[in-house]
Amino acid sequence: MIKKIVTQYKKLFLIAYSGGVDSTVLLHKMLKIKEKDPQIKIRAIHINHNLHSSSKKWEKHCTEICQKYDIPLIIKKIRIVLKGNIEEKLRIKRYNTIYNNLLDDEILLTGHHLNDQCETLILSLKRGSGPTGLSGMSSESFLGKKKIVRPFLQKTKKELEKWAYKNNLKWIEDFSNTNISYDRNFVRHKLIPILEQRWPFFLKNCFRTTVICCEETKLKNMFLKEKIQNFINFNESLNIKNFRNMKKEMCKALIRYWISLKNIKMPSYRIIECIYKEIVCSKEDANPKIIINKNEVRRYKKSLYFIKTQKSIKDTFLFWHDTNKKLLLPNNLGYLTRNNKGFTIPIPKKNELINIRFQFEGKILILGREKRRKIKKIWQEYNIPPWFRNQIPLLFYNDFFISAIGLFVIKEENFNKEKKIKENWKISWISKVKLNNENFFAFY
Repeated sequence: MIKKIVTQYKKLFLIAYSGGVDSTVLLHKMLKIKEKDPQIKIRAIHINHNLHSSSKKWEKHCTEICQKYDIPLIIKKIRIVLKGNIEEKLRIKRYNTIYNNLLDDEILLTGHHLNDQCETLILSLKRGSGPTGLSGMSSESFLGKKKIVRPFLQKTKKELEKWAYKNNLKWIEDFSNTNISYDRNFVRHKLIPILEQRWPFFLKNCFRTTVICCEETKLKNMFLKEKIQNFINFNESLNIKNFRNMKKEMCKALIRYWISLKNIKMPSYRIIECIYKEIVCSKEDANPKIIINKNEVRRYKKSLYFIKTQKSIKDTFLFWHDTNKKLLLPNNLGYLTRNNKGFTIPIPKKNELINIRFQFEGKILILGREKRRKIKKIWQEYNIPPWFRNQIPLLFYNDFFISAIGLFVIKEENFNKEKKIKENWKISWISKVKLNNENFFAFY
């Protein structure tokens, strides 16, 4: 497998080197290949988790081995808050650190083996995962935009240890791996030995299961990739207009695939079920939401939106004392600036305080209209989703509501009956939030 990788890919490799037997075998196998092909460039990276009293000793061991074989070694120390799912936090931190040290043309090699794959499969079963989760680790996948290869996925731990002993290799033993309070260690030391004793080919069959699930997932995704094009709107929302006329299973598959395009950790089956039942199947006048980490799935006008959860700013006041300078808006909403290309608005009087707010209730009369309407109806007319209405900068002079920047202006007589204002100025709202020709907000 390693020889195939070397011939198939480029000549730059970064080895995830913990100092344990798996990564040690990987390192030495690559060195043997390098002896025959000197053009191969090998680097290693060691992540010190700072969780064990022997962490510095392990770091020193890896440094000495790499110096012995003239392998450039990157040492990175990471720390996490020791609460919640420590294993998951460490994995995320570790891979982010490795990714940031990968060169553009470099391929990451890890020592994951068949036992690791089986452990991953069992843990996925514990979580109630579907075929995607049961696919386990792929021998080749991507870490961000960079390639990660696991050449030992069809080799057992015993096979790697046998090769290590045969070649008189030295490695470290992480005794924290025997702590069965961690789920993976419990599976490794308590479950798998019993299963192997009963069924000697259990590990091999686990691998076959992951391969089958992976193939099924790929086929399903090929189908969904083509199918979903009929449901994705211009602003990346999901059109659910016809979902009630479709099979529930198809609707949930489309929702799951749509969320997979957002580059987040896939939510559980239960969350997908909740999105279908509580959002897709809810009443038309309902305003439900499902929270996924720091994001929300919301519905508006027969479409699902995937948005980042924003801090409430409806009670925020911003005074714009110097209009020659940009006014920075909260929640990454961009800024306001005075220029010749912006939204035309009546200019304030000298003694009026220009201020920006993000909330208004009541009826308003906007320019070009003859009747007052509730602002809620105006938002609906402009197709502004409920969750975004308190994110739009509202311009006030003193306590008079003047304009929703980029959308509408209040009719002059509504706030200045004594003297009509003839002078105007222009304000631009520079933001990633854009309006298209149909006055429908797009979220970028």
